[in-house]
Amino acid sequence: MKKNFFIFILLLLLKTAIFSSGGVGNDFLRINPNAKSSSMSNAYCAVSGDTNSIFFNPAGLSFVKNPIISLTHFSSFGDTNYEYFSAVYSMGGFGVMGLGVLYNYTFAFVEYDEFGDEAGNIDNRDITVTLSYSYPVISFMPFGINVKYFNSLLYKYTKTGFAVDFGAMIYINKNPEILGGFTVQNIGYQTAYIDIVDEMPVNIKAGMSFKTNIINDISILIAIDTNRLVTKDELPILDIGCELCFKKFLSLRSGIGLHHDAERFSFGFGINLANVKFSYAFVPYDFLGDTHRITLDIEFKK
Repeated sequence: MKKNFFIFILLLLLKTAIFSSGGVGNDFLRINPNAKSSSMSNAYCAVSGDTNSIFFNPAGLSFVKNPIISLTHFSSFGDTNYEYFSAVYSMGGFGVMGLGVLYNYTFAFVEYDEFGDEAGNIDNRDITVTLSYSYPVISFMPFGINVKYFNSLLYKYTKTGFAVDFGAMIYINKNPEILGGFTVQNIGYQTAYIDIVDEMPVNIKAGMSFKTNIINDISILIAIDTNRLVTKDELPILDIGCELCFKKFLSLRSGIGLHHDAERFSFGFGINLANVKFSYAFVPYDFLGDTHRITLDIEFKK
């Protein structure tokens, strides 16, 4: 039992070092798997119209008109990978529903006994299921809610929890398009790893986005978000993202995150082919290594 507990503590410390972005537990709830928004430094609280809104601000789903299915693979550091499925469906005058399923895992460690023989694998994985709903209570101000279920396995120990997000957006101007957004994330409850209870990463986001045509078929989107982790006494962080779209075919994206004592840059691009959209994001993390995200969106236009 002491050996198992010792292994568990070492893995918990390793997991915290790999995933942590704010020094609290359950940081997998704060990691964005999507390629498009990641390449814009996660400045997406006030950007609408696709499945990214499930993660950032469920109110943004109200701007979705057609059904969308999205698949993402996210290769992170520490042999950690994420697989993400999301879907959005508009019910007309009854609002918009969304579903997100995120599965992240680290390739299993091999456990050895006192004789040096293999004793099995040490598994580490998390799964989060999010159900979203958005409705324009006021024509220019939609509201949204997420209900999340998550389950985490670390070595031989598991924990389960539930959380909710609340979001709102406001349509400020049509041309150029200016939107504002606000959301509170990860208010919830969880069970414990043995007797170890992590804090829920309660998070507050606020942002604005600006979108307009520059010349002919070239448009620009600029988004700014501020983000504060409530459960830790620290200053808010600032994320700025930009997207240039050429003839609705090729998109170039970039962003910068001002995260306390460090700056984090991100880059990516998107290709639109009729109803299919491909996005790629590259985000380097100094000495930890580089991360890569690939997202495929399929829109079923009516």
